[in-house]
Amino acid sequence: MIEVIVNGVKTELSSEMNVKEIIKELKYKQKGFALALNGTFVAISTYETTMIHDNDSIEILAPVQGG
Repeated sequence: MIEVIVNGVKTELSSEMNVKEIIKELKYKQKGFALALNGTFVAISTYETTMIHDNDSIEILAPVQGG
């Protein structure tokens, strides 16, 4: 088991995984979001090669409309 922080909440995962796998594990289905790993933006093209490790911090940011 590893422990990560997702949007400020401690979360336990079964093992290290890549970004694409963690999105599936968290059942995150909203389209059009950005993801930052330890404060750094992760491009969609690198989701399968970017690994999540113990104590990482993940922020999933959805677009906000305003005026």
